[in-house]
Amino acid sequence: MDTFKKITLDEQALFTEILNATDSMASEYTFSYLYMWRRNYNLSYAIIEDHLCLVSRSKTYPAFSFCPLPVDGNHDPVKFEKAIEAIESYFEQNDIPVLFGRIEEKKLPFFKEVYGDRIQIESLDSTSDYVYNAKDLITLEGKKFSKKRNHINQFMRRYGEYEYTPVNESNLHECKRILEEWAEKNETNIDEEISEKVACKELCNNWGTFPLKGALIKVNGRYEAFTIGEQLNPEAAVIHIEKGNTDIHGIYTVINRDFCANEWSQVKYINRQEDLGIKGLRKSKLSYNPAFMVEKFLVKVSH
Repeated sequence: MDTFKKITLDEQALFTEILNATDSMASEYTFSYLYMWRRNYNLSYAIIEDHLCLVSRSKTYPAFSFCPLPVDGNHDPVKFEKAIEAIESYFEQNDIPVLFGRIEEKKLPFFKEVYGDRIQIESLDSTSDYVYNAKDLITLEGKKFSKKRNHINQFMRRYGEYEYTPVNESNLHECKRILEEWAEKNETNIDEEISEKVACKELCNNWGTFPLKGALIKVNGRYEAFTIGEQLNPEAAVIHIEKGNTDIHGIYTVINRDFCANEWSQVKYINRQEDLGIKGLRKSKLSYNPAFMVEKFLVKVSH
């Protein structure tokens, strides 16, 4: 069996080719995402039977394998089963229960073909992605977005003119400063390996390496919010980061709308990732009226 090894920047071309061949709307399927969160997941990978196999051995939640991804995007039942067997062997060698996590609903039949009745499937609501019509986020039209328009109106009445600026190498330090200020309020005494600040900084530190777009919002002469995303597939973009000064009412609504309007008007959908089971985050994501959810599941294997 191939040896599992850590992800480095050297794997970007390999991963990107495989991920681009994957017919998926799931937010995990960009190299930027996997790289920025590699410490949190404690990720390792191997190419087995022409499949990209990713294993997470996090310190904060049970170890699991992502769904093996065919390098050419085409499902081969025989090779898929051999890749699954290799992953199962790896888990058994390390005395870890065999789990497959963040599995999209459309991929569940692949596991049923391999395991039959030996699997138990559980919904993972906290990891399901919220996907929106890009047009909705740009126009905020209709009664269902009246509260969002009110937030922007309040922002405009209080702060008047503001400045929208694309992120580039010359202003990345402003993104890092906003991130530090956010972390001081939200991430005290958090281990570096699971820190959102550390993960987000990976994108800033490797800005020229990844195919990213970003934006900053300046209010009263000071940058107060930033966001970063990228193209997920031909139809959709995914938002990796959105951080701002919560003392400025409406700034999140403004940057979300303006980023979509300026950078993502050509795509049909915007994936704004999961809610992590956080009540306030779930309420916020639902308030933008998602077009659909990318539901994900946990697959437990019994012997």
